[in-house]
Amino acid sequence: MINLFRKKRSCLISIGLMACFPAAIAQKAPAFTWEAKLPRVDSPGFYRIPVTPALSAKAFRNGAWDVRIFGDSAEVPYVALQSFKTISPGDFKAYPTPVLESHAGKETVIVFEQEPHATIREFGLRYANTAVPKKVVLTGSPDQIQWYAIRPPFLLDPSSAMPVPGKETILEETITIPASGFKYYKLVIDDSASAPLQINCIGFRSQKQERPLLQEVPGAVVKLLAGKDRRSDRFLITLPQQYPLKELSLSIARPQLYHREASLWILENGKEQSAGSQTLRSDAGVNSFSLDEGMLYDSLVMIVENGDSPPLEPEQVKAWQSAWCLVAKLEPGNYNMKGGAPGLHTPEYDVTYFSTAYHRQAGKDLVPGDPVVVKGNEVAEASPTFFTTRNWIWAGIIIVVGLLAFVVRGMLKDMKKEKN
Repeated sequence: MINLFRKKRSCLISIGLMACFPAAIAQKAPAFTWEAKLPRVDSPGFYRIPVTPALSAKAFRNGAWDVRIFGDSAEVPYVALQSFKTISPGDFKAYPTPVLESHAGKETVIVFEQEPHATIREFGLRYANTAVPKKVVLTGSPDQIQWYAIRPPFLLDPSSAMPVPGKETILEETITIPASGFKYYKLVIDDSASAPLQINCIGFRSQKQERPLLQEVPGAVVKLLAGKDRRSDRFLITLPQQYPLKELSLSIARPQLYHREASLWILENGKEQSAGSQTLRSDAGVNSFSLDEGMLYDSLVMIVENGDSPPLEPEQVKAWQSAWCLVAKLEPGNYNMKGGAPGLHTPEYDVTYFSTAYHRQAGKDLVPGDPVVVKGNEVAEASPTFFTTRNWIWAGIIIVVGLLAFVVRGMLKDMKKEKN
């Protein structure tokens, strides 16, 4: 009889614990407010997903990209990268290589020398076009006598290397290392499993020149607001949605020559907040205002001080934002982008430590569709029920505590009976 009672109590405990699980699930399930479909992926690889203006209006929250990518079965990590326009790629300069020798069926040894007391964090290795990965050991030395470890053994991966412009038969692979100041560096390439690589040279690139790439946000409109006179004009600039903007550009139709002071104000909840000032000049061609990218904008006011001069007549206003893309490694299948879940933080993935590799391997663009509102979330958030509130969790805890008290009470009674 005692065993039977114990089994019944075990069943009650199990039922009580199972009753608490739906509450935990209800609390953890994120309620995404929007989603955007991606084109179907037919082949595996690294894909670049441009952050379109329509996507940025939904995905930018608290100064970061609030985006998650979901495949057919799981969430996919990604790296967010800002796009830049290269003005000058920088020249590739070769290091002296006092040792470059290959031992058939064993290894290739390369020693290169850099300037004394200089610090390097990466270098480029050029070799003949191949598809064979190689295991490499890298060490450093001040005198070519004693060698010291720099990083763990790694693979030369031709799939992550880039063809040298104008020399398609030569690959250039960038190798990153901890900041090091050795005079000599030695690479030992394992050739025991395959024929050696044909090494071209080892070197570095001089500092490349680039600038952030901007993309236009469509729909910006400028309108003159009524005032007492035209000595000081107020122009209202509006956009269809709130966007993270980098710059506003303005072209003036008339007069032909002008030199005016202007200020820009953010309009939010009926209040104006300063966003900077600028001298509008006819010799500039197109005048621009820089904006704080950490904010969202949909309404701004530009105040132009005309004084005794003829009023300015703006011809066109354009809004610009920094170009971003999300790089993800995808397998064949269907993918959705989602975001806007209340209380859900911007995701942090460990793949961000490999941003350089993701950037180098990014291939085809996957342009997302415009975000759409996820149906049903508004109703669920507006009218919470007992099972979607913390009350359900507390009720489950009380039930479990009650069951445990019942079990302990029964066990004490059984122990007294056995003593008697």
